[in-house]
Amino acid sequence: MKQPKEVETVTTELREALARTGIVLPSLRPDPVSYEHRYLPPLVELGRCTMDVARRLTRALDGAPSGPDEPAPHPRDTVTERLSIATAYVNARSRGERA
Repeated sequence: MKQPKEVETVTTELREALARTGIVLPSLRPDPVSYEHRYLPPLVELGRCTMDVARRLTRALDGAPSGPDEPAPHPRDTVTERLSIATAYVNARSRGERA
């Protein structure tokens, strides 16, 4: 039995939790292949990220504070802006458009 609403909810919850730690995974979305599979449960696709994001994600999962060598984000590089860009990308992809 499929849980389409559940996988979308879990994806949104993960995106919001990551954003609270300053981490954005632009490719985060329900996996379309498993979403349509008859027997397998739907998966959440995490996608690719930069090495800097991978390091911050590792520190966040380990519960460690941000390192002092972490560069300050560009003023326009806010979590909200990155999240809105990622959301627009995912929405465009879900409509079959190229983003």
